[in-house]
Parts: sequence; C-alpha cells; structure tokens
Amino acid sequence: MIKHIKVWFVLPLVTIIVAAAIVIIIKPTWGIDFTGGSLMELDTNNANVETTRALLNETNISLSVQASKDNRIIIKAEPLTEEQHSAIISVLNRENLLKEELRFESIGPTIGAELRRKSVIALSLAVIMLIVYLAYTFRQVSGFVAPWKLGLAAVYASVHDLLFVLALFVVLGRLYGVPIDTMFITAILAILGYSVNDTIVIFNRFKTEWLASRGDDLLTVLDRANTKSLTRSLNTGWATLLVLFVLLAIGGVTIKWFIVALIAGTIVGTYSSIFVAPPILFYLAKFGK
Repeated sequence: MIKHIKVWFVLPLVTIIVAAAIVIIIKPTWGIDFTGGSLMELDTNNANVETTRALLNETNISLSVQASKDNRIIIKAEPLTEEQHSAIISVLNRENLLKEELRFESIGPTIGAELRRKSVIALSLAVIMLIVYLAYTFRQVSGFVAPWKLGLAAVYASVHDLLFVLALFVVLGRLYGVPIDTMFITAILAILGYSVNDTIVIFNRFKTEWLASRGDDLLTVLDRANTKSLTRSLNTGWATLLVLFVLLAIGGVTIKWFIVALIAGTIVGTYSSIFVAPPILFYLAKFGK
C-alpha cells in the first residue's frame, strides 16, 4: 500500500504547506469566545439582512448582521450593555420582525484572552503527553526504531489532520462566517484523540509484524502492517461517520459546525493513520541510521 514511499511522504507535506498558507493568508474568523463581544441569534418573521442592518443603524451600535437558516439572523457586536441589548430587541419588535431570541452571549476581552491561552496550553500538553505515551507503549521496538520516533510520527500525522480541518474552517469562515470558537477547539481535541487512536492501531500491528519476522526490512513491515489494518481502520471510520451524519441531520444549528469539524477530522484522520504516519516513521527511522 505504501511501497511508493516518496509519494506518500510528499503528498502530506504539500497538504500541510497549503493548509498553513491558507490559515496565514486568509486568516481565521475568530468567535467571540476568543475576541470578546456579544452574539445574538434571532428567529424572525422573514427578516431581510439588509433591512435589519438598516433598522439597527438607528441604535448607533457597531454591529454585523448575518443570515442563518430558517429565517434566523445572527448579530455580532462589541460587548453589549443591557440597555444596548434591549434597544436592539425594541427596534426589531417595533417593526414586528422578531419572533424569538434564541441565544444571547456576551464575553469580555479579558475572558477571551484567557480562553485563547488555555486552548494553546491544552493542545500543547496533549501533544507532549502523546509523544511520551507512545514512546513508552512501543518501547519493545527499540531495537528496530527508536520509540520516541513513533510518537513523533503520530504527532506529525495529527498536525496534518488539525491543519487540514483548520484550513477548511478558515475557508468556511471567509465564505459563510463560520467562527473559530471553543466548540471548534473541543472538536480539534476530539479529532486529535481519534487520529492518534487510529495511528496507534497501525503502529501496534507494526510492532506485532516486526516481532513475528525480524528479518524483514522496515518498509516491508510497515506495508504489511498497513494492509492488515486497513479493513479495521475503514470500518471504524465508516461507523463513526454514520453516527456523525445522523447528528448533523437532526442535531440542529447549535452543533452544526462542531459536527462538520468532526466529520472532516474523521475522514482525514483515517487517511493519515494509513498514508501519513507510516511514511514519516520510515523516514524518521532512516534519518537516525
């Protein structure tokens, strides 16, 4: 499956570079969780975005109005006081545009900065712990490959997955205003766990194959481990996606983009455990010799 090792080394590398370029050039649409601000989600009587924006100009509040589905609109602004919040509601009620306020969130800039800091810490600790755990778990292959290299290969595959999903959401943010918020960070951590779990299965099979036939070269052992683990990885991926698509269909707008992130992460995580982690492990092992 991975006999053409150079192809499977270059393709993920290109993906990482392109994804990083998208993130840097286009830039994420940050949610109010990280920037601070207020968000209102309103169920309306067929309110038009342009009309709503024009009406709200009389409140003298700097805000943006975006369309959602099912006659819903989303209003984003700097942190609103209770008087400003009431003023927006009053204007919409006066024009008989508002059915129901579905959501109102307000986060100050200090809390947003704290959430950014804690998100970075959480991701960093998760990566460090993964390397340590994998190095310990696969210490039996130390005569063939340095155990820490398996951890590094798994992290490389995870970075590939996370950058891919992040770049996807940067594009969605530019096209549809989809934000990067704490729900997205939660999805990222879930994707990280799924991706590494799938990679561990491949590496565990690699360990078994190496212990059974120590005379074979590294690429042969990796390729055989991949082939024997393929059905299990695909079945796990399909089963996970089936549940996620059901949730996407019935879960409602609140968790829609969270589920989309998990779907993208499951697909790319299944791919990376087979075609990203083993090739980089091969080159890491060769580099050390």
